[in-house]
Order: sequence, then C-alpha cells, then structure tokens
Amino acid sequence: MEDLKDFLDKFASFKKERMQERKRLGKNDYNPLLNVLPAHDEVNLHSGILKSLLDPSENHEQGKLFLDLFLNEIGLKEWFGESDDVKVLKEYKNIDIYIHNGTKHIILENKIGAGDQNKQIARYIDTLNNGKKKDIAVIFLTPYGDRGPSKKSLDEWEIENTKNGLFLKKGDDKVLYRQISYEVEILTWLKKSQEKVKNLCSLSQAIEFYKDAINNVIGNGSDIISFLKEKSKNFDSKLLELLFQDLISKESKLLPKISMYERDYIINKFLEETCKDFNDFSIDNGSSYIQFILKPENLSNNDVYFAFAWFDTTNSKNWKNFGIRLIGDISQGDREKIQEKIPKFNGYTLSNYIVFDEKSTAETIRDFIKKNKEKIKELNEKLNGVKNNENT
Repeated sequence: MEDLKDFLDKFASFKKERMQERKRLGKNDYNPLLNVLPAHDEVNLHSGILKSLLDPSENHEQGKLFLDLFLNEIGLKEWFGESDDVKVLKEYKNIDIYIHNGTKHIILENKIGAGDQNKQIARYIDTLNNGKKKDIAVIFLTPYGDRGPSKKSLDEWEIENTKNGLFLKKGDDKVLYRQISYEVEILTWLKKSQEKVKNLCSLSQAIEFYKDAINNVIGNGSDIISFLKEKSKNFDSKLLELLFQDLISKESKLLPKISMYERDYIINKFLEETCKDFNDFSIDNGSSYIQFILKPENLSNNDVYFAFAWFDTTNSKNWKNFGIRLIGDISQGDREKIQEKIPKFNGYTLSNYIVFDEKSTAETIRDFIKKNKEKIKELNEKLNGVKNNENT
C-alpha cells in the first residue's frame, strides 16, 4: 500500500485537473446548505428538504407541482389520484415522511446511514391500518437503491415481486412497495422540478444546492471521494485506516485539502468498515449531532439509550472522540437524573467519552467494543429500569 505522501501527491494532481475543468465551466464549490448541516444529515437536511418540496402548502408557492412530479417519477400518481386536500408530514408517529389525501397513504422511509429498527416498517403499516391496506404504499429510499428493509424491520411482511409490480405481503394483506434511490429517482425528479421553475431563480438555485448535497452523499462531485472511487471500486480498508489516522492527528496533512463533510464521509466509511462484523449491533450515522452510532439490536424503538459513538464537533479541541455515550433528545435535567443513578463507567462520567489518541486504530476500536459491548447492554437494562421506576 502506498504511503500518505504518495497518496497526497496523486490526489493533488487529480484535484488540479478537476479544478481547471470546473473553472472552464464557470463552477465553484460553495453550498450554503453544507456550511450549516453535514451532507449525511438524514433528518434535518434530507427529510426536511424533501418534505418542504413535496408539501403543497409550503411557501415555494408551486402547489402540487413537485409532489405530482415525484409521484409520477415513482409510478404512483395515478394510484394516488387527484385531490386538493393533501397533507405532507415529517416525523408523524416516527414515519420519516407521511403523505396522504384522506384516502391514499404513503410511508416514505428515508435511509441514508441509519440502520433498521426492530419491526419498523411493520409498525408503520400498523400505525396507518384503516382496514384498507390496498390504500397504503411504502417507499424505501436509500442513496443507491441497492437495499430494502431488513427482515427484522418487515417482521412478518415479505417483499413480493409480481408482473404487476412490487408489493409487501403478509398473508392475504398487500401494500404497494417502491425501492428508490437518491442517485436515480430523487436526482431525476429534482432535475425535472428545476426545469419547471427555471425562471424562478431563487427556487431553481435552492434545488441546485440540494442536488449538490445529494451528490456529496453518493460521492459525485467530491474530489477526494471521486479519487478514492477511481482508485478502487470499493474503499480499501487499509487505505481508509491510513486516511483516518491522518484526519485525527494533531497536524493532519489531508484535512486542509478537503471539506468537513468529505472528512466526515471518510471517517464514517472507516468506522462502518471497522464495526461491520458486530452482528448484534447496528450502525446508525443519521444523527445531526452524533456522527456515528453503534447500538445494540434489541433497543427496539427506544428514543434514549446508551451506545458506542463518535462525536464530532469542530468547536472542541477534542473532536477525535469514540466511546460510550448517552444518546437521545432529552433535557439536561433528565440527563443529570439518569447519570445520578448510573453515575460512572470505568471511571468516566457518562456525559463524556473515552477518548482515543492519534495512535488509535481499527483494532483498538474493535477491542474496545468487544470488551464493553455486554456492558452497553447492561447499561440499557439499567436505563429501562430507571425509566420504568419513574413512570410508576
């Protein structure tokens, strides 16, 4: 494997050629969305913008234009029918995006980095169960469309491929199913939408910025990601570790040459590769403030839990943090109450991380997880006990 200097020299040459081509075409890399939110932010960035474009009541003043184009792109426009009373909701009963017209119901599950939860899709279908499952459609959206919901998410439902299309089937019950991608269906829909509003400069530019954010998620347009993909169809694990070591060092040679979301992408890829063999844990990197989470499978729909995590903040001197973290959207007061009853872990308060130094490797991270994964499960059992006692 080449050393870091060889890699950086080759990357510099590659980037120079691409920069010259962009200048020739009058392009630049500025994107206000990605200066505010990371490109992989599933909930706030992607679900938020998708909801705002699809919702006829939003202030884009285009009514059902974007929604109709989207439904047409995924082959559901005729099924959904015509209606002036369309509701588009974000995080309705934990459904990422819920679209309905009072008769037809669409569940849009957005998966960029987050893992499947136990019985997740099955629960969403039951949530909307009005006795007419033929009026429900499930859309499963991922970066490349190369995967659908897992067995644990579907529970007793199964994907059925017939000459009439894809369905989710359980016994005699069926719901429509679509498996789509940001790479194809979403970018195609955005291009068609942009064409329709090309004379509205602010709206067209907003869509352009969002297309750029998607291209960063799928690796298009990024110098470093394009270069890595050009070197190999799959990221080489040793190369990822080499880059990770540099990115967490005090004097990184690569970091000044790439953006923060490109750095995030490389770190996430390294952590995913490092943690992929822990079958009783699932990877979730869809949070806006916790970059990477490895959590026990049996958490079900817990909204507060303990997990292994990589916390990243550019405002901290110690942003190279991997360890045990209390995850969840809870008040500081509730967090302090939990930590009173579960005060310490291996000498660390649970509001802090066990911080690795610049010499940390894939093996040290894996060893740390192996040594402490049963402790994580025990901590969550204690947490459930605390919550249950408070409820009673």
